[in-house]
Amino acid sequence: MRVLIALLSALVVLSGCTQIPRSGPVESVNPSSVLNETDVDFLPPGPSAGASPEDILEGFIAAGTAAQNNYRVARSYLTDQFHDTWNPSQSALISQGEASVLSSAESELVYQVQVIASVDEAGRYEVAAQPTTQDLVFSLEQVAGQWRISDAPDGVVLGEVAFREAFDSYLLYYYSADYRELVPDLRWFASRGDVLTKVIRGLLEPPSYWLGLAATVSAFPPGTQLTLSPVPVTDGQAQVDLSEAVLDTATPQREQMLVQLTTTLQQVSGVSDVVITVNQAPVRVPALDEDQPGLSTGRDPRSVVVRGVNFGYLQAGQIDTIDALSSTVISLRPDHAFYHPGFQQAAVVNEDGLYRVGESGTSEEPWDTREGLIRPLIDSCGYTWSMTAEPGEEALQIFSPIVVDIEFNATVLPVELPAGSRVVTMELARDNTRLLLVVQTDNGVRTLLTAIQRSPDCEPIGLGEFRELSALEGEAVDAAWVDEYQVAVVTRDGSAGDVVIQDVNGQMVSAGRPTGPQTLVAGVGGLSGLRLLNDQGAILQPRGNGWQTTGDRASVLVTQR
Repeated sequence: MRVLIALLSALVVLSGCTQIPRSGPVESVNPSSVLNETDVDFLPPGPSAGASPEDILEGFIAAGTAAQNNYRVARSYLTDQFHDTWNPSQSALISQGEASVLSSAESELVYQVQVIASVDEAGRYEVAAQPTTQDLVFSLEQVAGQWRISDAPDGVVLGEVAFREAFDSYLLYYYSADYRELVPDLRWFASRGDVLTKVIRGLLEPPSYWLGLAATVSAFPPGTQLTLSPVPVTDGQAQVDLSEAVLDTATPQREQMLVQLTTTLQQVSGVSDVVITVNQAPVRVPALDEDQPGLSTGRDPRSVVVRGVNFGYLQAGQIDTIDALSSTVISLRPDHAFYHPGFQQAAVVNEDGLYRVGESGTSEEPWDTREGLIRPLIDSCGYTWSMTAEPGEEALQIFSPIVVDIEFNATVLPVELPAGSRVVTMELARDNTRLLLVVQTDNGVRTLLTAIQRSPDCEPIGLGEFRELSALEGEAVDAAWVDEYQVAVVTRDGSAGDVVIQDVNGQMVSAGRPTGPQTLVAGVGGLSGLRLLNDQGAILQPRGNGWQTTGDRASVLVTQR
C-alpha cells in the first residue's frame, strides 16, 4: 500500500509558511483512492505573453509541482536549447517561508530560499540539521521578444505542503544481510509522471546510508539497470526489463530479486504482479510461495500483560495465561518485561537485574546485574539485548540464545552518545535489522535509528551510523515501532503526555496527549494497535485525536516480538 503520512488538501507553492502538522490524527490512504496520471490533473499555467523575468522565474518554480509529461509545463519556461538539458528529477528542495527574488542583472536572477529538507534522484529524503538559506542562480534571455530561462539548477523547489501534494512515499524493500528478512527503505517520488520507472530505478540504487551495506543488501547484481521505460503493465502485471547481468544469476538469487520487485511495486496503483525480462524475453523464475521473506506477517494482536498473579494475553478483560512462564515471571516481580512467543521465552528486568525465562525455568542468578537497566528485548535470532540508561562503551550487551543455567558470555556493542545523555528505551523493528533508541539530553529528546550488523549465524556484531529524527521537547517516556516505517515517541511535561508519530525520514504528526503515560507498546494494525499504560494502571488506546481507556488494567504492559 502506498505510504502517506498525512494528506493535506491545500496546494501552497513556495510562498506559504506552513509547518509540518503537529496535531490531528495520522491518516492512511488506500492506493485505489489516490489519483494516477489518467485522473484529473491540476496543472499550473505556462508563461504568459510579456511576462517579466521575475514572473517567468516564479511561474517556472510553481510549475515544479506538475511532473506530468516529464514536467511539460515547467519546460515551457525554458529556451529551446535548455529545454532538454534541465533535469527536474535530480533533486527536490523543500523550503519554508517566503522566497526572495534578487537581481544581479536583468538576465540573471537569484532565487533565495530557506531549505529544510531535500530528496535526491533515488527518492531519499534528508532533513536538514537546521534550516539553511540557499541561493539558486537562474539565467534568462529573450526569445522572440519573450523572456525564457536559459540556465537553471537541476531539480525542483517546493514548499512543505506543495511537496506533499506533488510527491508520494513508497517503501523500497531490500534484504537483511542474511536474506532472512525484508527491510523497507522509505523513499519519495513525484506522484505524476512515470512513477513506476522512478520506483524501480530507486530500488536498483543502494539503500539509504544509515541502513548500510553491511546490514542491508540487495539481490540485484551491482550495476543492474532498467532498460525499458516506461514500464509496460498488462492486466496488472509489470514487465521489468533489466540489464543482462541478471542472466548470470542462479535461481535463488532470481527469486530474491523478484521478491524485492513484487513487494515494492505492489504499492504502485495498477500493479499486482511482476515479471522480470532481459531484452524483453522472460527470465525463468519459479512462482513465489509464502515462505519467502516478507510475505507472511502473522502476529498475535492481543496485549501481553502482568496483572495480579497472571502473566499472559489480555482478551476481553480476561488473562489467557502463558502457563509455561507465568508463575516464574510473576515470582520475579518485573519492572519491565519482553515476551517472544516464537521461542516461548521472556526477558525480565527487576531490582536485581535481567533474567531470561524459558519453558524449562529461569536462571538462579540474573544474567545482567548492572544498575539502571532499561526494558530488554529478544530478537528474531534468540539473542537477548540488555542496556543501561547510562550510555558508555559497555552499555549495550548481547546475550546468546542459550538454555538457561548454562555458563554464558555477553557481547558488547559500543554505543557512542553525547555526555549527559540518558537512554530511555530501545526497540527493534520487525525486520530484525533496524534499532530505535530514544535518548534524553539537556537539549530535549533525541530519536535515533541505526542498522544492526550481524555475523553469518545471526549474532549481532555491530551498529551502523545513527540517523537522527526530528528533535522533541519535554521528558522522554517510551517509544515503539508503529509499523514498518513509523515510530511513536511518548514525552511528558509533568503529568501531560504527548505521543508523536515520526516516519523514518523525521516527518512527524501528533497522535494525541494522554495523561500520565508510562509504557507504550506496539500491536498490529499500525496506529490503532498501540497500547499505553498510564500511571494509574489503566490501558489506553488511540481514539480519534486522543486516547481513551480500554477498560483494562495491568501492572506491567509487556513488549512482545
